Amino acid sequence: MPGSRQLIEAFGEWQSCEDQPSGNAILSSGAPAIQEFNRAMLGRTIEAEVIPRLMMAHRGFAQTESAPSSMHITSEDISELARIVVEHDTSVASSYIDALRNQGVPIDSIFVELMAPTARLLGEMWKSDQCCFTDVTVGMARLQQIVHELSPEFEREAAQAFDGRRILLLTMPGEQHTLGLMIVEEYFRRYGWDCCSSAPKDVRDMTRLARSQHFDVVGISVGWGALVENIASAIQAIRRASVNKSVVVLVGGSIFLENPAFVSRVGADGTAEDGRQAIVQLRSLLNVNIKTL
Repeated sequence: MPGSRQLIEAFGEWQSCEDQPSGNAILSSGAPAIQEFNRAMLGRTIEAEVIPRLMMAHRGFAQTESAPSSMHITSEDISELARIVVEHDTSVASSYIDALRNQGVPIDSIFVELMAPTARLLGEMWKSDQCCFTDVTVGMARLQQIVHELSPEFEREAAQAFDGRRILLLTMPGEQHTLGLMIVEEYFRRYGWDCCSSAPKDVRDMTRLARSQHFDVVGISVGWGALVENIASAIQAIRRASVNKSVVVLVGGSIFLENPAFVSRVGADGTAEDGRQAIVQLRSLLNVNIKTL
């Protein structure tokens, strides 16, 4: 958040110093082992203590021994994380997220309310020329790394036994960013679904996957570059190839959130902004009592 910007930038500079060779004049003039130890201790203190406490104070919370109350993500949090993943390395972004969690933001909200919206914001920043394609690519890669690091805890927190349902998650051919699909996959795994995900190179790949085994649901992530006609033809091909002739097809992406009529136009059964909404949608589309948290 904006109030922690200076300290986070200072931490980023400290990290870069840590990556430099330590043969400078200060370290060479006596007690190098002590100097290196102090440097490491200060770095860990900044990351583990200073940033979280500053951010807690900025939100107006007192540091107490009691467990933090549940909090939710704000638009400022999303903007700040987008800035951090563009300007700093993954360790700084991880520290920022750790600070939010220390304030009481649940990991579920980190995935659904922070990571996915941050990815969308990066795309919007690119479209409005606020950052370049390289910035977006690097930022997305850092977000993906964080999602990968948090995934075991996210799934373990509400681990549910596999209930026999399978979902195939695909990106439209040519789609380069897969973070949104990655987050949706983690959410379905958390609910006990068996997930298969892929970034097919063409429609033939999509149909091959659809006929590989029985899937209850096929989810397709669509970027703004995809044409509605291409999406419709891909869905038709998937339905023809699917082992399950009653397969439910969900589509996701900003194009459908901003143009809900496109969902029926491409022949899909529904759309969802995130994994949480997708679960709710499927409770009615599959007409079953899907487990919820």
